[in-house]
Amino acid sequence: MFRILITILSFFFVLLCNAQIPHGAWRDHFSFNDGRFVSKGNGKIYCASSMGLFTYDLSNAEIDKLTKVNGLSDVGISSLVYLDGANILAVGYESGNIDLVYPDRIQNIVDIKEKSLSGSKAINGFLFHQDKIYVSTDFGIVVVDPLKIEIKDTYFLGIGGGNLKVNNLVVFDNRFWAATERGLLFASVSDPLLVSYERWTKISSFSNPNAECVGVTSSSDVLFAVEKQEGVADILWLFNGATWREVDRPFLEIKNINAVENKLIVTSNLGVATYSLSGLKGPTISAYSFVYLFKPNSSIQIDEDRIAIADGELGLVIGTTTTQFYSRPQGPANNLSFSIAVNKERVVVVSGAYDATFSNFWNAFTVHGFKNEQWVDYQNWGFHDAVVAEFNPMDPSSYFVGSWGSGIFQFSNNEMVNRFTPENSSLQSIFPNAPFCRISGLAFDTKGNLWVSNAMVANPISVRKTDGTWVSFPYATAINADKISTLRFSPYGSLWLVLPRGEGLFALHPGSNIDSKDDDKYRKVKPYDRDGNVFNIDINTLAFDNDGYLWLGTSQGVLLSYNPERVFDSGFYFQKIKIPDVIAGLAVYLLETEVVTTISVDGGNRKWFGTAKSGVFLFNSDGTKELLHFTAENSPLPSNSILDIKVHPVSGEVFIATEKGLVSYRGNSTEPSQKFGKVYSYPNPVPPGYSGKISIVGLVNNTIVKITDISGNLVYETRSEGGMATWDGKSLKGNKVGTGVYLVFCSDETGSDSAVTKILFIK
Repeated sequence: MFRILITILSFFFVLLCNAQIPHGAWRDHFSFNDGRFVSKGNGKIYCASSMGLFTYDLSNAEIDKLTKVNGLSDVGISSLVYLDGANILAVGYESGNIDLVYPDRIQNIVDIKEKSLSGSKAINGFLFHQDKIYVSTDFGIVVVDPLKIEIKDTYFLGIGGGNLKVNNLVVFDNRFWAATERGLLFASVSDPLLVSYERWTKISSFSNPNAECVGVTSSSDVLFAVEKQEGVADILWLFNGATWREVDRPFLEIKNINAVENKLIVTSNLGVATYSLSGLKGPTISAYSFVYLFKPNSSIQIDEDRIAIADGELGLVIGTTTTQFYSRPQGPANNLSFSIAVNKERVVVVSGAYDATFSNFWNAFTVHGFKNEQWVDYQNWGFHDAVVAEFNPMDPSSYFVGSWGSGIFQFSNNEMVNRFTPENSSLQSIFPNAPFCRISGLAFDTKGNLWVSNAMVANPISVRKTDGTWVSFPYATAINADKISTLRFSPYGSLWLVLPRGEGLFALHPGSNIDSKDDDKYRKVKPYDRDGNVFNIDINTLAFDNDGYLWLGTSQGVLLSYNPERVFDSGFYFQKIKIPDVIAGLAVYLLETEVVTTISVDGGNRKWFGTAKSGVFLFNSDGTKELLHFTAENSPLPSNSILDIKVHPVSGEVFIATEKGLVSYRGNSTEPSQKFGKVYSYPNPVPPGYSGKISIVGLVNNTIVKITDISGNLVYETRSEGGMATWDGKSLKGNKVGTGVYLVFCSDETGSDSAVTKILFIK
């Protein structure tokens, strides 16, 4: 009976894991729409996008993805080849990094990435020959021993042994053939001096022998190569071992060619052409049968009838020359993530942007919504640059999105239901009757009114009241800065604006009557210390913590005001936060050498700081102790340039927007409840072999948590971070607990409120 119970509970654990990731775990939220490279091997199709790759199993259509979160070492894939003879999937990156994916492990080769070389080190292709992997790069050819995981040699093929970009390399007729940016070169595979550029010969059969050879591919009997032409169609050549002949001029800008099975596939953004190995042209795919989108980047023959295409809009396309379908992992439409909003029900990410000069990026207006583990996108190519989002606290299904030029969009359950512009609101455009209504900030007050910062106009602050009417505030003269960005409400009812480029802050208390300016209080201020000394810094962001303190992210670290409610009198000031015991005799201040771009406060009042170049920091509630520091080098972060951070109030999952894409980390702090709600733990039951943290949620702030065995013996004791506590499954003596039921007793600090739950351990 006990075994049956374990089986049932283990099944429940599997279901639970599908909905929650463990504490301390990462997951990516990458788009795989931008298919770049495709390869075939071991019964699978491999498709790479910029941020990772996925496999499509030809036997059952199952999809699995592989990213920096679960094994890859980098992002920015520039090459993908399945090496049949070695049973290795070779992955190359723009950085020069290489991953060799074996059936049982992933081996990283970082030598090229870390080598001091001038110019690009991008990886362009792989060839497996006589137990060696030949790597085509932007500077030459690198020979790798896949058994010893070491570099054996490097061939610099430029004149005088200089750098020369090699697009790819093949073996044909006992020769290496290198497609380079200055023609097609060949050399004997048995030549012991391949390291010498003088041993490589350039063919003279091209119409321009010095033209770039885009690609080269071979079968057992023939060799194909592509000569790049400027402004006209590229030339496809065939070599039979004795003579060269021109086969066709199929496309402008051919991307690549592949001779597999008994066909040649030629790919460009304009089409996918098929040829027999004698050069006879077959059917061409110039549009898909199921959708108008069409952007092939790489193609390969699957079998006699089917082709696999890495498409820049659709991910992986599979089918014949007449009928196709697409397949890719579930995810957002793109990897652009400028700003994040979260509430208990969903996450919203916007994909617009403006640069340091506050000019548009002109990205299509795109909003990504994440709910129930599914991404749903809204895209409208008629508008551009969604830059900020805010949930309506009175209606969790409703949110508003501000754009950098097209006004404000209202959404309900991911459907756009309204748009606000100068024509139907108090919003203004920089130029009348032109699409330059720029929204830099959105925030709701406690009454449900939506406040808006409207950049570069005469009335830079507007409010949409709960009755749907609009009011604007003519404080451009008081602000005296056309660039305004972050907008936040304080717990004391004041509205705060960030004024970039050293202009400081603007605070407004609108009084009890929004329609009247007579009871308004406002002040523009540059941050200064207790003695009145002004901090000469640029402010990038601001946040109020759970104690009502004001934190500023600046060009020189972090500033803190313990009394922001006194901004309108003389008692208001900022200070730096001194980090104790770092360097004896030297004052070290919080992130003073970092450009802090974003601040998020979690349920335990801890501070998550995003930076321009150094990744993400987590500090304790007063900012004096570093708890975590994530970078692209020590974590799955795709970039050290952080644009936004938001913490999910229920799960504690930390969503991080970087310049290269969105990832999330399962934190151990959630927003606390006022009273104990539904207290539970996960994973529960704890399965055999589990080594992660067990999370206990539904708690009040600073909950005292005591865990005992069924006999009442104390096993572990801790306090919650916000609404969550964690346990490593070990006793107070550091030993892993055994199979059994453990009781979790929870009480608030006063002992007036309590809750109990249970955890089952299975060993």
